[in-house]
Amino acid sequence: MAFFESLKEKVTAMKARILAVTAVSLVTLVQYAQAATLNESISPILTSVTELFQPLLALILAAIPLIIAISMISFILGILSAILGKLHV
Repeated sequence: MAFFESLKEKVTAMKARILAVTAVSLVTLVQYAQAATLNESISPILTSVTELFQPLLALILAAIPLIIAISMISFILGILSAILGKLHV
């Protein structure tokens, strides 16, 4: 019986610590639960934003050859214009 009496005294002395540990544990669990809810609300938004990148990439890749062709033609015409300008034709 002495063992149970000493155990009861120890538990009585540790009530504040037990309560503090329990409260911290509950607060931590609530934060994780809120993070899961936040993840469910943000995940569809991020998915839809990343789905926009593929068409934009396709558009840019389709426009690059046109930009290169126009710049090459402009460069060649500029050189020919400079040569003909020196000839005074």
